[in-house]
Amino acid sequence: MHRLVRLLLTTVLLAATTQVRARPQAASQPFDSAQITKRISPGVVLIKGTASSGELLGTGFIISSDGKIATNLHVVESLKNGGVLLTSGEKFDSFSVLAFDARKDIAIIKIPGFDLPTVALGNSNNVQVGEPVLAVGSPLGLQGTVTTGVVSSIRDDPTGGGFKVLQTDASVNPGNSGGPLVNRQAEVIGIVTFKIRGGENLNFAIPINYLRGLADSSPGSVMSLDDMRLKLSGSGADVFKADSFPTRWRSLLSGTTKIIRRDGDRIYVETLLPEAQKNVGCFTLAEFQKKGDVFSGKVRHSCVCQYTKGLGVYAQTFTNRVSDETAMEITKLEPTRIEGRSMVRPKGTKFDCKKGESDSRVSKHAWAMAGSSSLRKRFKSASWSS
Repeated sequence: MHRLVRLLLTTVLLAATTQVRARPQAASQPFDSAQITKRISPGVVLIKGTASSGELLGTGFIISSDGKIATNLHVVESLKNGGVLLTSGEKFDSFSVLAFDARKDIAIIKIPGFDLPTVALGNSNNVQVGEPVLAVGSPLGLQGTVTTGVVSSIRDDPTGGGFKVLQTDASVNPGNSGGPLVNRQAEVIGIVTFKIRGGENLNFAIPINYLRGLADSSPGSVMSLDDMRLKLSGSGADVFKADSFPTRWRSLLSGTTKIIRRDGDRIYVETLLPEAQKNVGCFTLAEFQKKGDVFSGKVRHSCVCQYTKGLGVYAQTFTNRVSDETAMEITKLEPTRIEGRSMVRPKGTKFDCKKGESDSRVSKHAWAMAGSSSLRKRFKSASWSS
């Protein structure tokens, strides 16, 4: 009897020793990017559609064989219509929306598929800083592009969103949004979401466990893209913020600071000018009215200039106040980014101070602004050039 007990204890101890040793072996599993790519790529898709700003591109990955796809909310939120292209070449001309989380920028969409290839989801709570990862996506529409790197850090959302993000140096570009960040077991541990501009490979992904939570809590109702936007517009302000829409913005083109106030369907913008210009009564103001999907309006600029008449001792200097007005429209309005188009005069345009007018030539120009208090510079699907 005692021999039997000793034998059983020895067996149990050997089993426990085997399990303990298995974990380090799994952690030291070689990172075979070619094999990981073969396993993950069939379940990664290209999302394509149109919005008021033009053609949009993004990435997603299939999480169920009946066609559920995870992606970023910002990839689909402004689409008027959209479709999905599988790695196999199969196309789906439309999709519906099952669930979304605006704070974490996650969405689950669905295509009418059957027996589709899926990806395996990992546990982002087990992610370790320094472990190798692989990103799959469609940068600039180049479907199936693969890059590798490491998990650089696990940190709080840089914009104070109240959740964790995975930082990685795996190279990503506009079009990677919504794509998977994958570990050595070919499991998705994050959703590529945004990068910080002005830095080298400062890329971020939303931990996959947030997607698990969204999928588990999803009521199962199906929404169209219009239904989703209606629900987003009625979701109310962020209760954790005193003001969900920032007032100070910085132009990504000129670097000037803008003060913006939104009042329902109207937007008022003031450009902060140097003290010397303000002291002589210069101002640049704009007012916009919402019309359909865009805000249309005019920018009014007023300032003073000086010109000289006569020569030598007979020369006299005169001051003239001049005003200018140009058309402008806002095509994208979000808490971290504003984009639009305006009519501007090209560089080198001659200005006649005496007459108070410039050459009549104007051309359409795209522009963008970022909330000056925000570190996040997401590469939105609607702005590949940014």
